[in-house]
Amino acid sequence: MNSLDIYINFNQIDSYRTLVMFFERVHTLEEQDTVRLLLDFSNRNLFVHSDHLLTIVAIVNYLRANSIIVSIEINGECDYAARVNFFQLLGVPYAESFTRRGNVGRFIELSRFTNDTTYSLQDHLTMLLHQLPIAIEVKQLMFYCLGEIMDNVLVHSSKDQGWACAQFYPNRREIRLMICDCGVGVREALRNGEREEYRNIDEAQALRLCVQRGVTNGHGLGFGLYATSQFIQLNRGRMLLYSGNHILEIQRDRSYVSEGSYWPGTIVALLIRTDIPVDYQDIMPAHQTLPDDYQFFIDKFFGEDNELW
Repeated sequence: MNSLDIYINFNQIDSYRTLVMFFERVHTLEEQDTVRLLLDFSNRNLFVHSDHLLTIVAIVNYLRANSIIVSIEINGECDYAARVNFFQLLGVPYAESFTRRGNVGRFIELSRFTNDTTYSLQDHLTMLLHQLPIAIEVKQLMFYCLGEIMDNVLVHSSKDQGWACAQFYPNRREIRLMICDCGVGVREALRNGEREEYRNIDEAQALRLCVQRGVTNGHGLGFGLYATSQFIQLNRGRMLLYSGNHILEIQRDRSYVSEGSYWPGTIVALLIRTDIPVDYQDIMPAHQTLPDDYQFFIDKFFGEDNELW
């Protein structure tokens, strides 16, 4: 049996590319091989993003599901990681010396979703967004994009689960949100679909195609990632789509694909500006009733007077 040591100092994590690179050698392992993972939180001034934590949770659960033994050691403390359930999801004991307060209006903990729980998590995310002091137009489009991306995981990944988290940063006027899976990836989803023209595409082509309108493997309309990418560009935010060995990054009018270490599935990471509204009519078809759909949801959960909890 083989053994692999991975040391991650969170001071060194500046991007998804860097984080995924730490795990590039795990894909050579076989059943009953061992990964010893040391996570270093020893810097007291450390600033940690929940989406980076979720990336680690997803890959560790993927390895364990493939019968690879993962042992984890923690150096230092990180109460924020504990509060978003990072240690709990890894099965690592952590003595919480803080009082857990509610997440309403601030964040969504690292969360696993399945066919049975995806809609309840979508509702939970939407309720979080509804209570943020941000433009209604941003809330409406995030409501739509969230549903589309989470559905994509369950429909196209060939897996029965995915992962999600969100964090609101009021001083920066932005939301960081990530949805990911460890499934077949974008290229295989397109190549194995009903469309003959996608049979021989490479990974970089698949990432460029999947954000174009009408591109689908036959399951769906091919509009969700397109609408999300358009929203992010008009919102002046950022979108990252990581699948296999390639990364698509979109920011304003710039879009490019680069190579990275292998990710077994798909990561969709969004940075949304909360102070820059986008008119849904600039993206959606003429018949789309997004404001009405969103209001119906809000009335359903908060009552017709829209009072908050």
